[in-house]
Amino acid sequence: MQVIVERQLLNIIIDTMSIINKNNVDTTKQPLFFGEGLNLQRYDRQRYKKLYDLFLQHLSFFWRPEEVDLSGKEKNDYDTLTDHQKFIFTKNLGYQILLDSVQSRGISHLLDDCSNPELEAFAKTWEFFETLHSYSYTYIIKNVYPNPSDVFDNILTDPEIIKRTSSVTKYYDDLIEKIPEDSLDDKKKKLYLTLVSINILEGIRFYVSFACSYCFAQNKTMEGNAKIISLINRDENLHLAATQNILKYLRDNKDEGFQHIVKECEPVVEKMFKDAAEEEMEWAKYLFKDGSMLGLNDEILIQYMKHLCNRRTRALGIKNVFEETQNPIKWIKNWTESKHVQVAPQETQIETYKVGSFKQDTSETDFSDFNF
Repeated sequence: MQVIVERQLLNIIIDTMSIINKNNVDTTKQPLFFGEGLNLQRYDRQRYKKLYDLFLQHLSFFWRPEEVDLSGKEKNDYDTLTDHQKFIFTKNLGYQILLDSVQSRGISHLLDDCSNPELEAFAKTWEFFETLHSYSYTYIIKNVYPNPSDVFDNILTDPEIIKRTSSVTKYYDDLIEKIPEDSLDDKKKKLYLTLVSINILEGIRFYVSFACSYCFAQNKTMEGNAKIISLINRDENLHLAATQNILKYLRDNKDEGFQHIVKECEPVVEKMFKDAAEEEMEWAKYLFKDGSMLGLNDEILIQYMKHLCNRRTRALGIKNVFEETQNPIKWIKNWTESKHVQVAPQETQIETYKVGSFKQDTSETDFSDFNF
């Protein structure tokens, strides 16, 4: 009798909750989005094992910026930079803070219509790491600048950063705005374009700034900053892999119910990639308006962005949006491949990076199914 009463009470509790579905749903037969609501978080079975594998890999990536010692040397390095080099370094930090502030708040909105537990698990981990990235930028700023507010307070007053804000947030804002008259197709279109925008953010919008950070380190200055950026870059590669796979599932799997949306949005998506790459080219011109760095200038970065944008579109089965061009900064792989991350400034490059007992290195084979 007690068991029956307890079960009845449990049913009453669950009936009053909208956050969990009390029905017995086989999530291996549910679409990623707009299926039945999620119930128990169980991970013993998956429909999309790649998303589950990415979730597990991300768990093993945990790190903290304090593991990279920035005391002393980083500020001394910054003080020796020329004025235009300081401008490049500081403006890039501001732009990166904006991007990760958007991502750390935006990812949760993908879960409003999520009906797949492995996607939910990955997205929750993803969101946490974006917050970790924002915290890491604060750690860098506190160790480099006498007054962090001098950096933070100028981010949203910089016209060049503000100019990018609307294009970075537009599709999130459209998704968040709930319009009662929207049909299911309207909702799917908003969600699909948001996923494309996220893919662009993770795979294109960071890379002018990343390249500058790595170029400083190539020239033996601001190396601690570059080590932290490399850890962030490693996480972003995982996020890029996830969005590439999600978009492919929506494109290729008829029962996801998105194929007609994908087809309809093709011209819009091509334009989104082209516009984002061109905005990054403009950002490069802005950064280098007063001079170049040893090994890097705006013309090199413009070529790099064309090369990178074409790689990102091809990974999604979309034609090149720029003429074919080679990567002009092949040395960047020394940083974008995370096995080159080193922790202490005095160390030579190490092959692995460990936090506790977790092995933190990755290689190209870890992402053999993905196109970066």
